[in-house]
Amino acid sequence: MSDFYIVIDTSTTCDNTNTYVTKDSTELISLTWTVLDVTTLESVHQKTVLVRPMNTPITPFCQQKYKLSWEHVRDAGSFKDAINKLDSYIQTVQGEFVFVTFELSKLTAQLPREARDKGVVLPPYLQHPRVFDLPKEYSKWLASHPEALCYTTPSLTNMITALEVEPAEVPNVYSSITKQLLKKSLPVEDHPNVFTKPYDIAKDVKAFVSEQSKVLYLSNLPSDTTQSELESWFTQYGGRPVAYWTLSGKGVSGFAVFGTHEEATESLAMNGKALNDCVIEVQPSSTSVLDKASDLLTPFPASKNRPRPGDWTCPSCGFSNFQRRTHCFRCSFPASSAVAIQESIYKSDGDASPASVADSSVTHVATPTPTFKSVSTSTSTTSHRNVPFRAGDWKCETCQYHNFAKNLCCLKCGSSKPIYTQGPIHNVNTTAAAIAAATASGQPYNNFVRALPEKMNSLNFIEK
Repeated sequence: MSDFYIVIDTSTTCDNTNTYVTKDSTELISLTWTVLDVTTLESVHQKTVLVRPMNTPITPFCQQKYKLSWEHVRDAGSFKDAINKLDSYIQTVQGEFVFVTFELSKLTAQLPREARDKGVVLPPYLQHPRVFDLPKEYSKWLASHPEALCYTTPSLTNMITALEVEPAEVPNVYSSITKQLLKKSLPVEDHPNVFTKPYDIAKDVKAFVSEQSKVLYLSNLPSDTTQSELESWFTQYGGRPVAYWTLSGKGVSGFAVFGTHEEATESLAMNGKALNDCVIEVQPSSTSVLDKASDLLTPFPASKNRPRPGDWTCPSCGFSNFQRRTHCFRCSFPASSAVAIQESIYKSDGDASPASVADSSVTHVATPTPTFKSVSTSTSTTSHRNVPFRAGDWKCETCQYHNFAKNLCCLKCGSSKPIYTQGPIHNVNTTAAAIAAATASGQPYNNFVRALPEKMNSLNFIEK
């Protein structure tokens, strides 16, 4: 157990219209921390450091939200100065500490993103913090207090009311809420889950590195995020995941699977970047997390438009096509081959019908959707008739099948794309490739897990 809780809060430049300040260009203007002794629950230190923004203005919206104007920060220090002042205090702390924050993404996404933008190296405890998410701890406390069920939403107003906290200005009210929540979580035996398991990003990083993981966890996604949007977002910053998963019924988080550990590591720099109007958290993860959440994993929707009966998804490039199309609108893949591939996938999953696959139960927590482009377990003999070769297309050495440039394995026999083929080549994680093959028709992850050995054999993915 920690000796101190450091309740930390940041204020940043912002704009309600994104005209002057975008979601991923905000700058720190205030850093406040209050240190609580876990034993006595007394405040032993409090400090606020103002920061002068360098690239963005303090808009009227920002001034109203944080009660700070340009006059307050005109003569303040830089972002680096504020971090150094916090670090100077942390070095004097005798004992273990853990952060507590009301807005987790500010600490885990916004602060690291600004540090990268300004070339500031954060201390290890800020790069990969151990932190309690105050709203989440409040939700855990509610499980033992049915009398407060009228205040289930962990908003600031509800927390103040349910915990009987004296109203105060932000950020001082956060330390008051933390104290009161700790007091009301006694005895510990009746509240075994409150303030016991902080997010430990450093632990996740160690597992990510030691495992040479190719998996990243994405959170705070827009609720209607599509696979196409994620592909475009990653491509914008040079990332090329081979698969994406989300949690069934909860599209605000997910996983991205890369071909190599190095590619996944490079994409960690996307933490704090914005997708539409949301700042996305990109954190290290692992295949073990995917396995634990396997019952919940399902592909991201291909588009925001709900598919109509008869519409089909191209197994070659992932494009969603109308029923009337005989060939994929994007890559010209034949619809007849797509149907054969889908039927072979259902058959290899133990004669599962499309209806039974769609109705398969999903009951766990967030992760990614495969969006792999080279997907097939079909033995169909249909080829790309009358489709001319284009730049990057390749012919399978095993069966002479004509494959498009995006295909990383042959759509007919499953053989890998020749390494000498011109064009950008991915070192494909065999498991990720098999995942993609199994989910070309949008199957949940758990259906793939049951048939994985058979599929890997059929696709010649077993490593020699």
